[in-house]
Amino acid sequence: MLTMLHASVALRALFIVSMPLTLGAQYFTLNAQERRAQISEDVRIIETYPFADPNPVPILVSDDRLYPYHRFEGYSHQSEAAEWKVIHLENEWIELWVLPEAGGKVWGARVKETGHEFIYRNEVMKFRNIALRGPWTSGGIEFNFGVIGHTPSTATPVDYRTEEHEDGSVSVVVGAMDLPSRTHWRVEVRLPPDRAYFETNVLWWNPTVLEQPYYNWMTAAAFAQDDLVMSIPGNAYLEHPGAQRDWPFDPDGRELSVYDQNRFGSNKSFHVVGELNDFFGGYYLDDDYGFGHWSRYEEMPGQKLWLWALSRQGGIWEDLLTDSDGQYIEFQAGRLLVQYSPGDDVNPISQAGFDPGATDQWTETWFPVEGLGGLSDASRDGAMFVEREGGGVRVRTHAFVETNDTMTVLVNGEVLFTDEVSLEVLEPIEYEFGSIDPTGESPLIPQDAEVIVEFPQLRLRHHSNPESRQISRPFSTDPEAMPSIPVSDREVMAARELVQGRYFNEARDLFETVLAREPWNREVLLGLADLEYRRGRYAEALKFADQVLRLDAYDSEGNFVAGNLYRALGQILDAREAFGWSARSIAFRSVSYVQLAELASVDGDYEEAGRYAQLAKDYDQNSLSANRLLAILARLEGDTSEWDRILSSILELDPLHHFAQAEVHLAGVSAKEEFIEGFRSEYPEQELLEVAIDYVKLGRRADAIALLEIGETVLRHPMLRVWRAYLTEDSGALDSGANPDFVFPYRPESIPILEWAVASDSHWSWAYLLGLNLWARDRVAEAAELFIGLGQRPDYGPFYVSRALIVSDFEVGDLVGQINPESDFRRAVDMDPDLRAIHISLIQYLHGEGRWEDALAVSADARGQFPEDFDLDLLHAVALNQTERFEASIELLDEVDVLPSENSSISHQVFAEAHVLAALDALDKADPGAALGHLDMAVTWPEHLGLGRPYSPEERIEQYMRGIALRLSGNESEAVTAFEAVIAATPQGVLDGEIGAERMDLFVIAAFDALGRSNQIQIAADAEQDVLAQIIARLRSASTNGEDVRQALQDSAQSSLNVFSDLTGRLIYRALSLER
Repeated sequence: MLTMLHASVALRALFIVSMPLTLGAQYFTLNAQERRAQISEDVRIIETYPFADPNPVPILVSDDRLYPYHRFEGYSHQSEAAEWKVIHLENEWIELWVLPEAGGKVWGARVKETGHEFIYRNEVMKFRNIALRGPWTSGGIEFNFGVIGHTPSTATPVDYRTEEHEDGSVSVVVGAMDLPSRTHWRVEVRLPPDRAYFETNVLWWNPTVLEQPYYNWMTAAAFAQDDLVMSIPGNAYLEHPGAQRDWPFDPDGRELSVYDQNRFGSNKSFHVVGELNDFFGGYYLDDDYGFGHWSRYEEMPGQKLWLWALSRQGGIWEDLLTDSDGQYIEFQAGRLLVQYSPGDDVNPISQAGFDPGATDQWTETWFPVEGLGGLSDASRDGAMFVEREGGGVRVRTHAFVETNDTMTVLVNGEVLFTDEVSLEVLEPIEYEFGSIDPTGESPLIPQDAEVIVEFPQLRLRHHSNPESRQISRPFSTDPEAMPSIPVSDREVMAARELVQGRYFNEARDLFETVLAREPWNREVLLGLADLEYRRGRYAEALKFADQVLRLDAYDSEGNFVAGNLYRALGQILDAREAFGWSARSIAFRSVSYVQLAELASVDGDYEEAGRYAQLAKDYDQNSLSANRLLAILARLEGDTSEWDRILSSILELDPLHHFAQAEVHLAGVSAKEEFIEGFRSEYPEQELLEVAIDYVKLGRRADAIALLEIGETVLRHPMLRVWRAYLTEDSGALDSGANPDFVFPYRPESIPILEWAVASDSHWSWAYLLGLNLWARDRVAEAAELFIGLGQRPDYGPFYVSRALIVSDFEVGDLVGQINPESDFRRAVDMDPDLRAIHISLIQYLHGEGRWEDALAVSADARGQFPEDFDLDLLHAVALNQTERFEASIELLDEVDVLPSENSSISHQVFAEAHVLAALDALDKADPGAALGHLDMAVTWPEHLGLGRPYSPEERIEQYMRGIALRLSGNESEAVTAFEAVIAATPQGVLDGEIGAERMDLFVIAAFDALGRSNQIQIAADAEQDVLAQIIARLRSASTNGEDVRQALQDSAQSSLNVFSDLTGRLIYRALSLER
């Protein structure tokens, strides 16, 4: 080991240089003869609206795609001064800031001379409950990996290292492991010394043998201003489900790329497609600057514009998310065409998968635009704006790097002008050709002329005809396509899409449905083998894989799946044989060679292990898995130079690679303190356990134990302890159980370890943790059985919430009757009364059971314990409305101050329902004046309730009741106006009978009837809505025949009470029953 130690001084130096700089504004030494960028790390005081109250109830109860992460439930109305680590990068022209404790996001970027922010910086950290796990703050550039939505680590610390480079550039590398998929993402934010842009260089690695969901979007913010014009070349945009719409002009003639022309509708997502372009961005016409993003289209084809609604529905978020920096828009770059979510539209857009063992890399550039007047084209090296007016052409260009170039202008293929130009960084040059004034000396350039402007050194080329860059890719599917595809094939396609979205249970149900009809369907068998592998049910999975190989012995995917299953079952010879066949396919070649190398290593055949690892690298030179094994082999053989070389190559690719850090420690080159210091993310114990499990898989148990012992000592996490105890056969380490707070086991490899713990120690915590692990692997019945078997032994509130929810919210057959969920919820509250989330679980359960009086009693107690909790206030108001205590509800809602949350989306609905109830009561008492007062309040949007008024809110029940109250007051003209407002607010397709009606559309019938225009009623319900269709038919008939519509409603509703059983339905029924 001494030899290894002395020979590795250079590698240790590499680690030291990569470590973050000492706190304080310490800059790298600059060579006076060279340009060098600068970097520093400081602790800054930033006004922060913090988040708190981590929820110890497993997120499995609400969104199992996100487990083992947990949610945060507490958010603040007031700010406080808080310390944040800030990495500052700057060169002569621009500066930017990175926040490693807030997801590693770029906080903002600006041009130093002008002060223009080309990446919006929010000066406060105003966390709001928006993201997958809750906390999110606006501004900067957010790095999203995993599944749709703001990435789970967006508001919490990630690993990071700062670096300086020989070329004078500086960088900070940030990254983390996406826990559910066990993939690793890294983003190097790099600032060159001589250019007015910065790069984000991305590495994303799937080390698993499974396909993982593929989702990446880099979400940047810019100021939202009326003078903003976006430059996103394309001829269409796609909605989240893939439906194609017109771009940039919509059917009503609005130019959607102009911010100020989006004053309609709700929040907007435009995934722009149709042209092969490497750039997009925006420009502020009045302030004369802009921003942009550049990346090769084949690397980043996704170009999206996201806008808050320009009504108060979106405007309120300016107040919720910042103090003084104003509203923002987002320009987002993605690896896929859309941020996909399923919908009814049939099109070729879907989810995507991340191949087993794959490593993805790409580069993006973020740049400012200064003084060009607009943005027509951009490259990695410069930006250009070409303006046509009259018979003239005006060209403005600037570079991001000092250079000389040759400008050429062609008109209809003929060279009009050429000139040698010298360009300074961000210094615009301007040329005009032709004449805007027809009397001018320069010849006119016809409006229909083809104009091309080129700067070849800058790689800028503007073509006046946008069709020159349009692509032919179809974004729609022929209507006859789906009916022509067999049902089983369509269901298999849908199941695959569910797998890629992490909806594993739903996918399994769909696969099993097809399997019942087609027991030898290859795609179904492979899908079920994959899902059973994910569940840790390897023997069951192998049965499906075996069937595939009975169909085709050479099936490469079938052999790869079988090889992994044989390996998991310890059938090494069968695994080697299967991987040998899968390696013949280029799709599985490198990853199969990695498996063969690892099997040889475990068997002690290091020469063969090295040969296979090298073969893997021959087909994937960036194979981190192969390199890791080669590093271990070099260490075991004492080949220090090769070991240095391999680890250096790993760290060059991934400077945050924990396995490389572990190798350095295991070789005696770094102390345990240095090793642990590299784990800076929110979940250091999960990252360390991942490394230890990798060593176990490679047959290096002693190495794994050494790492686990460090982690157990420093991090004190139960999963590190139980793994170490299992590997050392030390059952005594399990004594007294484990504190289960935020211990969320999820890996299939941990199931046998926890089973051993349950068999070795009687403490309830081990069975609880095993149950969570089984639940996470979609083995719900087994988990429920474990939980039920624990009886009343646990003294931990979240356990009882988990058991109540797994029994009440999930179907687990005969186990359901063995537990009373309410008893478990109440026991949880008694056991952990200080956990607000547990009180909410009980209240929501009682709401779901329709036990409103009991819910009121519980929420009243909880509000007494948590007096300023708006979630509890809203839940209390819901129950008050349900029991028609509308005065108390109105009084409560007048006082509550709501922030975004799970319940805040209904705040205005609860408010409006309370006032409608009050109005109904007033009308019952023949007091139309009081009713009108409440109805006027119902259509207001008090912003202390956390929601702003949209452009076209649903107000037909209020308008109809206003018509009734005004008529009763003798104000017939205004009554007519109110009834006509009901009709005007109804979609034209519903009025014409072309779109199926919903419950609220019943007011149209009543409004026409009240106006004496029953002959105009044409609405109809969808055939699928049998009961509503019958009601509508009966009301139309009554109105047409001059019968009493109210009586007809009452007659038809008696046999259709389920349509009006909820509160909204009851309000509709009562309003339609009013005397007119």
